[in-house]
Amino acid sequence: MAEMALITLILPYYNEAGFIAATLASLAGQADRRFRLVLVDNASSDGSEQIARNACAAMPDISVSFLREPQPGKIHALRAGMAAATTDYVGTVDADTIYPPDYVKQALAIFARDPSASCALAFGLGPKAGRPMQLARLRLYARLFPRKCHTGGYGQNFRRDLLDQAGGFGIGIWPYVLEDHEIVHRMQKLGPILYGAGFFCLPSDRRDNRSRCSWSLAERIIYKLLPTVFMDWFFYRFLGPRMAQRGLGNLRLRERGWDSEDAA
Repeated sequence: MAEMALITLILPYYNEAGFIAATLASLAGQADRRFRLVLVDNASSDGSEQIARNACAAMPDISVSFLREPQPGKIHALRAGMAAATTDYVGTVDADTIYPPDYVKQALAIFARDPSASCALAFGLGPKAGRPMQLARLRLYARLFPRKCHTGGYGQNFRRDLLDQAGGFGIGIWPYVLEDHEIVHRMQKLGPILYGAGFFCLPSDRRDNRSRCSWSLAERIIYKLLPTVFMDWFFYRFLGPRMAQRGLGNLRLRERGWDSEDAA
């Protein structure tokens, strides 16, 4: 059914030998098979690519492309993956995230429900015990602030033509971390960003400690509460300069600050 693919999932990765097999197993278990998969190795040195190739053998009915992007930085890997996408919709997935069996089905259903939508965004949920309250909180945020991003790059899906119109991912537009929030800001200018009540994925809990490569609590609060009309100012006049001052360029993601024992 690969020729009937409606969405291309882009998976950029760097040294994810401990996680990528489980992520790909969850994608192999998707009930809706109308997707392509593009994996972009961003100069890994831990054998991630071979692990990924072995894992993808479990989905012979899915078109899988393996790319290499030698220039370090997730932005570059995303651009390489997007250039290889040929479907009307594209999604970004992370190598340390588990995707429920209905993930692709729900993403496509959201776009089918509202063809004008620019994004279909999935909530990222943490440990099982706290998921009901976390999901309720995220649903509330989505209702109160419907034009804001309440998820990460692990759960973002875009209408391809609008993504191109917005300029796509690029160092020249946004060279810092939080490219997932900045791209949604540009996308919401072109069409509604939509969430599904039960549309979620399960990022690794190593994300609990990202203090060295993310924004501050105060910056997150300002983002949530500031009216959308001021978001250009927020990103390009306020947040960007602050991130530059703190050295939070896109390459900081490779430091993997959520794991103090990882010296990659």
